[in-house]
Amino acid sequence: MSGREWLWVVIFAALVMALTTIPYLIAGSRGDVDWVFGGFVYGVEDGHSYLGKMRLGARGQLDFHLFYTPESHDPAPLIFLSYLLPGWIVGRLIAPTDPALTPTLIVVFHGLRVVFGAGLIAVVYLFAARFLHETRPRRLATVLATFGGGFGWLLLLSGTPDLYGTPPPEFFIPEGFSWMILLGIPHLALARLALLGGLLTLLTAARRERWVGWSIGAAACWCVMGATVPFYLAIVYTVVGAWGIAAWIGERRFPVALFVRAMSACGLTLPLFAYYTLTFAGNPAFAVWSAQNVLASPAPILYLLAYALIGLLALLSARLVWRLGGAHRLLVAWVIVVPILVYLPINVQRRMSEAVIVPLAILAAFTLTRTRPLLRAPLVILMTASSAVLLFVALLSAARGGTPDSNLFRRADDVAAFAWLSANADLDTLILSAVPTGNALPAYSDLRTVMGHGPETLFWRDKTVQVERFYGGTMSAPERRALLDRPCAPDFQCDAVRYIYYGQSERALAGIADANAWIRDPGVGMVYDQEGVQIYRYAPP
Repeated sequence: MSGREWLWVVIFAALVMALTTIPYLIAGSRGDVDWVFGGFVYGVEDGHSYLGKMRLGARGQLDFHLFYTPESHDPAPLIFLSYLLPGWIVGRLIAPTDPALTPTLIVVFHGLRVVFGAGLIAVVYLFAARFLHETRPRRLATVLATFGGGFGWLLLLSGTPDLYGTPPPEFFIPEGFSWMILLGIPHLALARLALLGGLLTLLTAARRERWVGWSIGAAACWCVMGATVPFYLAIVYTVVGAWGIAAWIGERRFPVALFVRAMSACGLTLPLFAYYTLTFAGNPAFAVWSAQNVLASPAPILYLLAYALIGLLALLSARLVWRLGGAHRLLVAWVIVVPILVYLPINVQRRMSEAVIVPLAILAAFTLTRTRPLLRAPLVILMTASSAVLLFVALLSAARGGTPDSNLFRRADDVAAFAWLSANADLDTLILSAVPTGNALPAYSDLRTVMGHGPETLFWRDKTVQVERFYGGTMSAPERRALLDRPCAPDFQCDAVRYIYYGQSERALAGIADANAWIRDPGVGMVYDQEGVQIYRYAPP
């Protein structure tokens, strides 16, 4: 790569990440005395969980535990370190009870997003350069890997955005594309960066006689990836295995050299893979968390619409690339194996499409460089239109500012109540609230909530019924007492609820005129009352 190429990569990455930051700057400027921007323009529920993980680090904890559920369980190291460690660094400068902590964590979060996103773009270019030997197709592949999508925008225009009950894949499956990751999910950017970096290093090992150091380097990259998203290790094993099979078929002999190098790299990561397997199987809380994290793939027709154009262009060059042999067969094998992975009988089906947009973009670039220039530009526009739509929606949502039907902003009175809890409640004190409140609380305080985040609240459905009945007024006094004294599942231990939150979201659950009869229960006493938010302390009588 020449210096001019590196300059283009730096400028392109800077422009892309600047573009992704505009919605956040707009939303930040729309806050006022009544509404506070929460830091996210999409995926707000997950965003709050990321800030909560950073707060764990800020208070000096590098072992992860679930704070969206009351069930007691052992914490585990090497999980969500990409958020715990930056939070730990911030926590050395700002006290956990300081109201400035959450705004600072939001700024750090977006700093990570920009740095990891720019790094991902650079590694994508390096990966493309391994297969494309001219500057123009390398740039084209990088643009497609960054912005590439399908015909989701067409479904929106046709008035059928939820065809077969789900939105277009490029609007809710970040693993299968890149734009959503760059727009708001830094840990997935880091994981993909490390995944591609490991493959790139293994590609170098495959053509070197002195390969041991390169295989160790690939393993190191994948350990970083595994510490960020553990099950990506299984994806790497599958992709590398598919490459080996493709090499065996193409060369008509077993690829001994590739096998030794690949097995050495993958083998070094097996202890980490075994650790995560045993942790999620042996920790009862993590086992439930994993089991209820169901991410099923959408109907095949939606995948076809999402990858139709870029997939067709990739298919047109697949035969040529296969004939080039060697490392090029990795691209073809990767693209072939993903349609199988996303329909395996596992609970995280759609996440198995991780990074497939990269080999698709490289294969499509092979075709586009042989296409007439007048046709090339419209094809690129069609493949990037969905990313433009997603950005437009983010800009529009940010510009609206705080409204009761927008979850991008939080009521200022809620934020003030969260600050009071952060200053006055003990660490990991359990609080009962409605789901929207419970989701945001760990981003602003160090409390644990009875419920607040789908997968990370154990036995979500049962707790949903209990919380709705409590605030809806359909629980008897003994039932309320039982919930407050022991809000966890029968097979787990937990502390009693110590605080009960009562704000706008909780009032919205009221089903009868005297829904807040629990206020008069023995042991319940008000400790906070400001601007329409009350907080009650519960002490078992």
